[in-house]
Amino acid sequence: MKPFLKIVDTHQNTAFQVMNVCEPYFFPSWHFHPEFEIMLVQEGTGIRFVRDSIERFQAGDLVFYGSNIAHLYRSDEEFYKPESKLLSMATVIYFRANFAGEQLWTLSEMACVKKLLQLGKQGIKFIGETRNRLEEHILQLARRHEGIDRMIDLLTILKIMATTREYILLSGHAFMENIQVSDCERINAVCQYILDNYTSNPTLEEVAKIACMSTTAFCRYFKTHTHKTYVQFLNEVKIGNACKMLIDNKFTISRICYESGFNNFNHFNNLFKRITGYTPGTYQQQYTESPMTKAIG
Repeated sequence: MKPFLKIVDTHQNTAFQVMNVCEPYFFPSWHFHPEFEIMLVQEGTGIRFVRDSIERFQAGDLVFYGSNIAHLYRSDEEFYKPESKLLSMATVIYFRANFAGEQLWTLSEMACVKKLLQLGKQGIKFIGETRNRLEEHILQLARRHEGIDRMIDLLTILKIMATTREYILLSGHAFMENIQVSDCERINAVCQYILDNYTSNPTLEEVAKIACMSTTAFCRYFKTHTHKTYVQFLNEVKIGNACKMLIDNKFTISRICYESGFNNFNHFNNLFKRITGYTPGTYQQQYTESPMTKAIG
């Protein structure tokens, strides 16, 4: 299993790193790293986990992560099939707080960016025209290989992020601050099990066994680390996958209910509306009209 403290190969002679990801699926483990991260998804779909936030992602998804914030991109099931020709593509920027020197943050002109870095602890998703502007600058930066213009590009990106109101905070106030690798390993094992088996509705006892804990201890542990009960988490994963099937529009809503692991259609409808704010039919219609603004959680 891959390490959960993700090691980012930042070069000592550069201020930051730009990575062009082109893989069958995104990094599949719950992980964190001391670097700040900007991730622009260019191809691929799935569910994005950021602390207590569970949302679907697709091409155009743009998120800023603070230092050491735990997150996970789970590509949709079809991306993992051996015969799949699908690709998951993204442009990712990694940088440390001192990428331009420690004195930078003492300047009054940088106060708004300093606030952005603090807000990043919750994960920030950018939307609307701001997202479009940021995408242009990110891709421009990715095309540059050297020179001072790269630094100017990054500062411009941070300025746009710091001065816009077109964003959504993904999680509540910061928690899991002193995260341990051992905690990540246990939570990751649990999340992977749920994601692989959600349609069969794994019981609390089954999942607690994966964590090597009693059910009582696991309930406390899981709520502390995710700010959700096990049932809440499981239901949000199931609704997230129902959202995908609604977008794909290959099955009837009643079949999607049962394919998602629900046994009662009324319960599915009520839970779907509670989590997304829409009925399944309205969600499908609204998503088609404006895909970049819809999410679960």
